[in-house]
Amino acid sequence: MKYFIYFSATGNGDFLANILKEKGYEPVKVETIKPLGKMNFFRILKYGGQAMTNKKAKIKPLSLELAKDDEVIIGSPIWNDRLSTPINTVLSMFEFDKETTKFILYPAGEGTKKSFKQLEKLGFKKQPLVISYPLKKQDAAKELLKTL
Repeated sequence: MKYFIYFSATGNGDFLANILKEKGYEPVKVETIKPLGKMNFFRILKYGGQAMTNKKAKIKPLSLELAKDDEVIIGSPIWNDRLSTPINTVLSMFEFDKETTKFILYPAGEGTKKSFKQLEKLGFKKQPLVISYPLKKQDAAKELLKTL
């Protein structure tokens, strides 16, 4: 099986999931128990602060059984230059193959250095694919996804 496990608060991840579904990936959307609500300045500060300390969000149960030969891509928005808290939770719940698991990061800016270090510290070997503003730059996002 091929899976795209992702979180999306603003629709960027959903956009990427639709493209990857056409490529044969089964989308698995991670949802928080308590909806985040519309992003505003104070929520950005709150969730960015939580991401900065590697907090984990409470998420709805995922019915996912991964086999050793499954191809997995994990998608995460970048909050304060780090992985989102719902994806931190997923990474702590499942045993992913550190050699083959791929990541797609979709920042609302350019900061990804700390998220790269975060993935490296967790032992993941593949260089993440970074797609800034997928919804605003749809053609560029589609082109980048061709490299997978």
